[in-house]
Amino acid sequence: MNARTSAALAWGGVLLAGALWGGGALVAQFLIDGGIAPQSLSLARFALGVPLLWWLHWRAQRTRPAPADARWRHLARREQFQVIGTGAAMALNVSCWFAGIVHLGAALPTVISICCAPVIVVLVSVARGYERFGLRLVAGLLLALAGVALLVMPADGWGPLPKGHAVGLAWSFGSAFCYALVVLGNARMPARVPAVTASAWGMSVAALCMLAVAWPTGITWPGGTAQWLGAAYTGVVTTSVAYLAFAWGARRLSPTAAVVGTLIEPLVAALLAALLLAEPMAPRQWAGAVLLAAAMLLLMRRNSAVRTD
Repeated sequence: MNARTSAALAWGGVLLAGALWGGGALVAQFLIDGGIAPQSLSLARFALGVPLLWWLHWRAQRTRPAPADARWRHLARREQFQVIGTGAAMALNVSCWFAGIVHLGAALPTVISICCAPVIVVLVSVARGYERFGLRLVAGLLLALAGVALLVMPADGWGPLPKGHAVGLAWSFGSAFCYALVVLGNARMPARVPAVTASAWGMSVAALCMLAVAWPTGITWPGGTAQWLGAAYTGVVTTSVAYLAFAWGARRLSPTAAVVGTLIEPLVAALLAALLLAEPMAPRQWAGAVLLAAAMLLLMRRNSAVRTD
């Protein structure tokens, strides 16, 4: 597989993940409106998604075993901590986001989480030497953030911040930080560890973390066939499949490109809402979609230029 094909498939992986997450947002809203607590839904997503990842891991081991040094006991402590930390960050990202919503409503915490994470990823990536600082990097990031802001901005504006907004902002920025850790953790995962294996390990940690969060407040269960099917969909498709596609693609792209690729999530959610829920996209949202596409094209060209240098 040449470099161009590998890069195209990697972009396909992160874009597929973002698209599946965007569609899953509508399913999650249906489940929450049906009475499932957000923390319980997050637990269900990880718990229902883990079996598929472990099955894929064991199947891959039978057909093409990973190197002996890719087994858990042979990983260095730093590598084990990276896997555990990435899984914990997956769970904490969702938990912090829900906590922010309690204080600020859904719109502002979502924007903070989605838009601040790429900035954190860029700062860490450049500081650690994972990628080079340059005009294309900055331009791609700014275009992406502007596009996402236009996509998710409420029609009537943000309005006044409610009482306790400082706590809500803190939780929201915490969600962004955890999301950035997930991106960086996947991008720098040991290459000898297959993506499906690392995903199974990480999601198992995330499920245990969400169990610890949801258990004290009581776990709510889906009611009826439609809700069980929705919960299964969020676990298998929008969690296991999407996360595996992202983990595979993130290893083959720069951290910035990986996180910007997943910003397609709010665009897919807006398009599906327009198609399925009769909520047409406003002109500003179409402008945001154009800016987001321009950002991705710019970062694709940047990655190509870096490889040919």
